[in-house]
Amino acid sequence: MSNPQIILADNCKKILTILNNIAKNEDNTPLIGYPVLIGSRATKWHNSSFREPNDWDLVATPSQTTLFINKVEESIATFRKIKLIHYPGGGLKLVGEYIDQSTDEKSISFDIELVSEKVDLRNMKLIMSLNKEESDDEDESDKDDDQYYRRYRRYFKRYNFDDDSENSENNNDDDSENSENNKDDDNKGNTQDDDEINKIEFEMFDDPKPKISALMILELCRNIEDKTILPLLSNYLCIVAPLKILEALKTSHIYWPEDFYKNISDLHWLRILLDYNKVSPIQPLCSPQRDELIELMLKTRIKETEIIRGNPGAHINLNMSNEDFLENEDNLFVQTRVPHDDLHELVKYGDHPIYQGLKDDQSKAWIKKSLFEKLDYQTKINCVKEEAMAIALERYLIPMISNNQENSYKSALVRICTTLTKGWYRKFAIDNYPRLSNLDKDLLSIANNIIEKFPIKQKKPDIILLDPETQAIFESIRPYTKTISSFDEFEIDNRGSEVEIERTGIKITSPVNDDISVTAIITTVCISITEEVCTPSADWTASVVILPTNDMEILSVDENNKKRNLSNFSFIDPLNIHPYYESYCSKFLNLTSKNTFVLAIDASSGSSWGVGQDVWKSRCVEAKSADYVASLLEIPDLTGDLLFKYVLDYLKPTLKHNGETPLKNWINTLKVKGDIPMVPNQHLWYNAWNYKLNKKSKKSHH
Repeated sequence: MSNPQIILADNCKKILTILNNIAKNEDNTPLIGYPVLIGSRATKWHNSSFREPNDWDLVATPSQTTLFINKVEESIATFRKIKLIHYPGGGLKLVGEYIDQSTDEKSISFDIELVSEKVDLRNMKLIMSLNKEESDDEDESDKDDDQYYRRYRRYFKRYNFDDDSENSENNNDDDSENSENNKDDDNKGNTQDDDEINKIEFEMFDDPKPKISALMILELCRNIEDKTILPLLSNYLCIVAPLKILEALKTSHIYWPEDFYKNISDLHWLRILLDYNKVSPIQPLCSPQRDELIELMLKTRIKETEIIRGNPGAHINLNMSNEDFLENEDNLFVQTRVPHDDLHELVKYGDHPIYQGLKDDQSKAWIKKSLFEKLDYQTKINCVKEEAMAIALERYLIPMISNNQENSYKSALVRICTTLTKGWYRKFAIDNYPRLSNLDKDLLSIANNIIEKFPIKQKKPDIILLDPETQAIFESIRPYTKTISSFDEFEIDNRGSEVEIERTGIKITSPVNDDISVTAIITTVCISITEEVCTPSADWTASVVILPTNDMEILSVDENNKKRNLSNFSFIDPLNIHPYYESYCSKFLNLTSKNTFVLAIDASSGSSWGVGQDVWKSRCVEAKSADYVASLLEIPDLTGDLLFKYVLDYLKPTLKHNGETPLKNWINTLKVKGDIPMVPNQHLWYNAWNYKLNKKSKKSHH
């Protein structure tokens, strides 16, 4: 799970104030004469045939970073954007873009990693010293976060700094606050003044050993003669890191799925330039024998990257059954047709799948390194390829997420190189990726044959038993309930994604007064990105509206609803009842009084092939009482709670493609904690709605 990032400041004046405060604690003797250029731009400097880089990556001291900002402001360039970002436990970065202000040409992006010999830029002093009384005020949703994260959130709420933490992938709070609170937060903005900026301090190093990787990079490059100048900045020289250091830096983050194809290509390009891969095709490609100091820097860098981005192999436990390891039960994006081991039989190179000869216990996922090492090189390659082909079939081609076998195989291979394996096996796949990347079997015909012969098993719906009193009330309402057969068209511009919309509704007429009726409408939207991608993802939103029928109207013209131009798609809802959920900020942006219940789930298969908290980007639940609407029907003993249950019982809504799996997991967690009764069994949406209402009620009483 990755750590949140904190935007300390987003304008030059405040950034310079923070940098100058850091520089006061440093010696006058500079650690190194110039910043060090790393990344693809440095590789391009060494070899002109290398791909065109996107930005300039530097490692620099606070004083050198201050000089950079001043140089830009003094030159013909101007900043288009600039941010100083702190990664708790990870370090400090300056990122942004600048352009030639006279011509407004293409912008020059930069990413500067700051380093100091005296100041530990990984830890903010003020955050770590927050007292116990502040921690007593923490919200329930903070309890599952780590201590540092909670302290950082409270501090930045207090001083109104920009806070992107709740937009990050590790946002697993129970739900967002209500829409009114969200609006208040939006109106605060980034209002920190110079006095607040001056309160930002970082801890001093008690002992400079062990050193952080950025400090090691500067020391390794101290005597390097190669230099270059940043564009548009006269006399701002940078040392160009040597290829050996660039190769180690690329290796340090190769196990993370983000930008994997670019990174793996760069890594092997660097190894070719260094003559590390000068071996015959029948010999294995191996990691280079690095200098001792570079190897130490690499190991340190990997640990630091894990602090910032999470450990891509932390969830892996090989001492479990094959089925459990591959999480073959139905997940968010896949429904299983045949066992994983059966797929190996269909893609094997010999008489038996290779992995079978590498196990002491055939029921476990664990394969022995000592047995793998005894294989000849081609058999080792085939062993990995068999696994990649089985995964491509199981997770892409058979569930028809993709019909491109080459891309499916490559996506499966990425998983082997990043999040599905670890240790020596993953390292072998990374080192030998160029020899693994070619697919030599017809997977599409295998997939089509399985799809034809093994239909998906239909799930049995959850049985919800009603108590006799509730059943009697429901039966008394049914004669007065009519299904709404059609709705005006609900349009979504999907911009390349697959969109599935379902809208159902009922009208309940009062048995006492047939001039009074209420209408309930349920809308679900699933927007999925699955075709030919490494990490399938989807956004699910659901809304339940229960309101007097007279308040329901078709809105032919609504400036706020005509076409909402959103980051990923836009939609038109003539009823103006389904709110848009912005996953970036974990909020519903246009909730109205019509919304009795709204739910959003944003998920991807980011860290493994099954369902787990680490694949949920966000989950948001909002609830409003239905008591007033229920009272209009004048039905004895009918409360808002029973009316909501009735609507769910009548329409039986669900999210497509196993979208409720994260919701079910959350509800089960709340049941274990005692926040929701274990029995009787209720509709998942009811549990979420009722829990949220009770939580809001407790807050209001406090």
